[in-house]
Amino acid sequence: MVSLQAQPTPLDSLYASDSLGFTSRIILKPVQWWQHLSYANPSLNCQFEKSCSNFMVQAIVEKGPIRGAIIGTDRIIRCNPAARGYHIQRPGAEIQIDGRLVEPLGWEPHYHPGKSPLLAGTLSIVPGLGRAYAGHPWDGLFSFILVGALALNTYNHQQAGNPIMTSLNGVALVLYWSADMYGAYRTAQLAPPRLIPNP
Repeated sequence: MVSLQAQPTPLDSLYASDSLGFTSRIILKPVQWWQHLSYANPSLNCQFEKSCSNFMVQAIVEKGPIRGAIIGTDRIIRCNPAARGYHIQRPGAEIQIDGRLVEPLGWEPHYHPGKSPLLAGTLSIVPGLGRAYAGHPWDGLFSFILVGALALNTYNHQQAGNPIMTSLNGVALVLYWSADMYGAYRTAQLAPPRLIPNP
């Protein structure tokens, strides 16, 4: 059986310092648990560099707990089997020698994107639809499944009269739905500009 305390992780040293606020510590506690598990199990290595957990930490530290959690959750949604195909479509996409996809927290949208970010965000009222419109249908499908499952769990716990689980699932539902809207907007901003044929 793998011990969750098998080796220290980057988040452990951050928790040992005084640089994290109370809200950030609460939000990042599940990330710390995940890092203890994933760092001890090579089969759980992330396909991205930075990994999704470290990306989440950086986003929360630099952008604040709420905005950072939304940005980090968007990365989790996008960390699916279609990620490599979408990544290499981006101009200047980098891949490390070990195969990991290089995606820093900062990103530069195209000045004239090929899709409407506002429309993509609006379409995300239906989870996943905005991502599909922006050209990432697999991300949209994963988002639809995650948000739908959280909505169903929230409803079932509410019907069962379990306020604690209803609240926890409700918070996760709002987080993932917000991340879907952000992700659709972001994907549309990064969409390659449309080529206008010469007359």
